[in-house]
Amino acid sequence: MTTNEYLARLKSCLECIDASEREAAVQFYTEYFEDAGEENAEKVMAELGSPEKLARDIIKQSAGSAPTSPAAETAACGEAFTGIHAETINAKLILLRGNEYRVDLDFPEGLKKPAVSIRDGVLRIEEKPTPKHFTSIFDGSFWSGAFGGRNAWRQSVIAITVPDVQFEDFWLETVNGTIDITKSASGDAAALPALRLSSLKCEAVNGTINVESIAAGKIHLENVNGSTNATNCTATAGCHCETVNGSVKLTGGVRGNVHLESVNGSVAFNTTEKLEQFNCEFDTMSGSVYINGEKQSRKHTTVISNAAESKLKAETMNGSIRANFAM
Repeated sequence: MTTNEYLARLKSCLECIDASEREAAVQFYTEYFEDAGEENAEKVMAELGSPEKLARDIIKQSAGSAPTSPAAETAACGEAFTGIHAETINAKLILLRGNEYRVDLDFPEGLKKPAVSIRDGVLRIEEKPTPKHFTSIFDGSFWSGAFGGRNAWRQSVIAITVPDVQFEDFWLETVNGTIDITKSASGDAAALPALRLSSLKCEAVNGTINVESIAAGKIHLENVNGSTNATNCTATAGCHCETVNGSVKLTGGVRGNVHLESVNGSVAFNTTEKLEQFNCEFDTMSGSVYINGEKQSRKHTTVISNAAESKLKAETMNGSIRANFAM
């Protein structure tokens, strides 16, 4: 059996689990085969067992992948903070609205957890890179090694719960993970109060950014490979949403300088503000521009208003732009 055949069978056997977990597991074992080299492929297969056996182990582990699983560790609870600065490598960042200050870490067994502290009123979370020690596969220590063992494929999760108070600056950054600020700690979608803060900055390299019900001075969302979605958000001093490979969507009442940009993806802007409140510039290479549902004749379109107090620039190379304003 070739490496590609092994991985294809593994993926087929994992159809019953969540798509994101399935992709994470397949990607993890793909990289392990690559690290070992094709000349060691048979040794890797012998160590892992058949694709079906490995899939059964993964399916069992996936059942405990929620942030509230028994493996989750509470790293901070009760101590108040006014801001957040979180830098992670491979962890998913979730910000929950609740009635307490709390940080829960759900990491695969064997993986080193990030450092968590509160200094000068700021919650600080730092995840350091964990080296791969592929040779441990062959010396018998792989499954308890530094890289996390059999369940290291499962993405780590950092869940931060905050109460409904006014905050200062939140800066969330991840490399290979998503950022999610769309849920309440209770799980009640209807109980999602606005997250009030001076500024919100989210950055990701390989992962989507989803935020909802944000009330801030400034909002800055930026990633490379993944979509950026801001729903029901207000910003009084500007908003910047940018990605390279993915779509950009922003809804809510935003003012100041608003910049929405994608390279390979569509751009959508739906605001409670009126068109005359903005000086607008729309620019696309291979798509179309729509303003309040009406297709514009030019790919580069400007709208100037003498009453404008804000500026909107929306641009993409490969995709369409749709902007809807209050009538």
